[in-house]
Amino acid sequence: MERPPGLGDGRSSSLRRGLVALELVAQSGKDGVTVTEVAAQLALDKSSSSRILATLREAGYVRQDVNRRYFSTPRLGKLAHRRPGVLDLAGLARARLEQLHDQHDEAIHLAVVNGGEMLFLDYLQTSKAVRTEIPMTPRPIHEVAVGIAVLAAVEHVERAQLLRESLAAGQDRLTPAQRKELSRQIELAQQRGWASIEHGDDVTRVAVALTDGDHNPVGGICLSGPSYRIDPVVEELAGSTVAAAAEISATLR
Repeated sequence: MERPPGLGDGRSSSLRRGLVALELVAQSGKDGVTVTEVAAQLALDKSSSSRILATLREAGYVRQDVNRRYFSTPRLGKLAHRRPGVLDLAGLARARLEQLHDQHDEAIHLAVVNGGEMLFLDYLQTSKAVRTEIPMTPRPIHEVAVGIAVLAAVEHVERAQLLRESLAAGQDRLTPAQRKELSRQIELAQQRGWASIEHGDDVTRVAVALTDGDHNPVGGICLSGPSYRIDPVVEELAGSTVAAAAEISATLR
């Protein structure tokens, strides 16, 4: 990795060092970067570099995986100019999500994979009187329907890695019964082409993964609403959601 230009000779401000650290993480791509590597590039000790990375992580611009390597997050894309790509997924998907919303007038979420979590980027609420209020806070992959859709769209080895990161991001360990149920949900999603999840809240969710040019899942969309309203027409809603996801995925290729 090349030393970034314009770092200075010790007189650089904390902001300047933070920005350079963010550039280093972003440039590391899919391999990520360690605290030691960042410290070497910034000519700082590891503790100082660790504090900088911790600040960026708390702000949501970088994440740390189970191997303690740092990666940039989709939030970084919000600082960039609009251009085709996964980081601009919210902009690319918005028009198609609005079409899906106009068609069925149910709540729709858009989320991307962010380490072991799903990061929600967009939310279209229903105009109907009875509605569901689902928070936009990041959630471990295995705890949400869009996450189940992502897990169902990857091969076994990658799924195992995603699950490890997801469980590390969660608060509780899964019991054997919960693991069995999760496996059942993933298998069901693979069979029917869309995912759901049961939270005991009388809400039915229909989620489909979004894939990039290499057909790797990068996120997902989820249509949801009260079960009494969704269940009688779930196949129709699933078909529409699958079609919307396919069109959005096509823009990433």
